[in-house]
Formats: sequence, C-alpha cells, structure tokens
Amino acid sequence: MATMGIVFALLIFFATVPLSAQDGTAWWLITLAVGSSLLLAAVLVRMFMRGSNLFRLLALLLVVAVACALGIFTVAREMPGQFSGIETRIDALYFTLTTMTTTGYGDIHAVGQFARALVSLILVFDLVFLGLFGAELSRIAQRTLGRVQGAAADQGHVNPPETAPERQKPEGPEHERAQAE
Repeated sequence: MATMGIVFALLIFFATVPLSAQDGTAWWLITLAVGSSLLLAAVLVRMFMRGSNLFRLLALLLVVAVACALGIFTVAREMPGQFSGIETRIDALYFTLTTMTTTGYGDIHAVGQFARALVSLILVFDLVFLGLFGAELSRIAQRTLGRVQGAAADQGHVNPPETAPERQKPEGPEHERAQAE
C-alpha cells in the first residue's frame, strides 16, 4: 500500500511541478505539487521506519526515476540541443526509464556534453542500484533459508551442525617461555 502511495504521489508531482515560467503558477498547481510532495515525504518516512530494505530500494528507484525525468525535461527545455526527441514530460520519463533499464531504443538520445554527463550519472546509479537490489534479495533468501533450516532442525529433520574440533594447546619452547613468565 505504501509503495502505491509513493507511485501516486510521484506521478502527481511529476505531472504538476512547475519547471519554468511557461508552466504557469496557478494556485491549484502549486497546491497539488506541494501536497504530493508532502504525501511522498510522509509515505517515505513511514516506509523507512517500518519497511524492509527491498521496499526502500524500490522507493528509491521511483524517486530517482522521477527526479531524473524532471531534470532531463528541464535540461531539454532550458538548454536546447542537449537532447534529441524530448518534447514532453512523458518523453523525459520514457527516456529515463529506457536508460535505467539499459534498453535504449535510440529514438531519444543525449546530444550535448551536459546531457551525456547526466545520462552517465543515471547509468552509474543504475549499476549501484542493481548491486544493492541483488544483495538485498540474497540477504532475504539467506534469512528465509535460515528460518527453514532452523524449523527443520527443531523438528529433528536435520542433523545438528558438527561442532568445531577443540583447539589444540600450543606446545614447544616458545609456549613454555610464555607460561614461565
């Protein structure tokens, strides 16, 4: 439910936040943008306080995707010639998602150096995110496997783990000198 709240708040924010003077400053638009930002913040705080790391990572992915799409749209609008094919916010979101998933159809692409640097940062984030996501899935699998093995051991279905051999007492002249002191 919290993830759906984040998605809803992000989509409202993405569609309504004014990015330039051309967007206008209607009171309802600003109210909607501020309201969705507050909803997003509340849901994220609640999720971080209660949720698992997996949901935190998914929330992070959504927030970064929307922030990147807004940044790309702003760069495309305010710095003409940086991107080819970005005319709307949906174009920017589409480009961001195809970049983050490393699909890259080629219909929209970075042309200018600033745009290429921005896209490179998105790709680096994506690599780090995929590593964290894989690590979290591995941690969840290990925890689940530990519970299953623990439950099986409680029921007597699994042999108890072998105990480590007793540590051998050190011998030799150096040990004898250490004990004499």
